[in-house]
Amino acid sequence: MSKADFLGRMRTARQALETAIAGLTEDQLAREIVAGEWTTRDIVAHITAWDTITLEGIQRAARGERVGDAFIMEGVDAWNIARADERRSAPLADVLSELAASRTALLAALERWPEDHVPLGPAGWDETARLWWLTEHDDEHARDIAAWRTRLG
Repeated sequence: MSKADFLGRMRTARQALETAIAGLTEDQLAREIVAGEWTTRDIVAHITAWDTITLEGIQRAARGERVGDAFIMEGVDAWNIARADERRSAPLADVLSELAASRTALLAALERWPEDHVPLGPAGWDETARLWWLTEHDDEHARDIAAWRTRLG
């Protein structure tokens, strides 16, 4: 897979997420439970946090700094909960704006990487890349939101 295909998958997945949340009211975004114990707002905060921490790792790698195997120090579930909690007091418009800005910055950072080198490795822009999850993460949560919307009727 080429870098362009990889980035295209990320963009397509983000479009699916944006479609899933389009037209929801502030109340639906912030109060109604969509998946597990999370609202759509929590999901957006979660995705934003992952984009942001991934961008930080890519920026460290670009500076030649060691990134290591872990982006986070605590367990993944605890980290996810903490990042969603951090954004609960922010205005919803800010949370949605941060979602867009974090993905724009992440895509720009990835665009700067050469075709023959994937940030954080190991080799190609395919399923073996440590960043492959970026091509699926938004889709996963877009499906959760779409399923919830279907249950609403």
